[in-house]
Amino acid sequence: MKVITIIFGIWVLLTGFSLLSSGWSIKKDSFIGWILVIVGLFSIIVGFMMIFNIGTGADGVAAILGIQVILAGIALILLSFAKKWLRVK
Repeated sequence: MKVITIIFGIWVLLTGFSLLSSGWSIKKDSFIGWILVIVGLFSIIVGFMMIFNIGTGADGVAAILGIQVILAGIALILLSFAKKWLRVK
């Protein structure tokens, strides 16, 4: 279970950095950028928690991962709308 927790933690961490960098680059043009930055920071915090606090990460991996995946999915959908909006602009 420890290896799975670390793998999911790394995945959440990489998703968080991706959302943070995407949100940071479009925050001037759209409010959606700030939402992506917030979700990215949340994902980074959760990823570090899952990697470095394996006991808590293993106990709550389903709940933490579920919440993070839902938020990341919503953020990625918002990112696609923001990129489409910026392309039109």
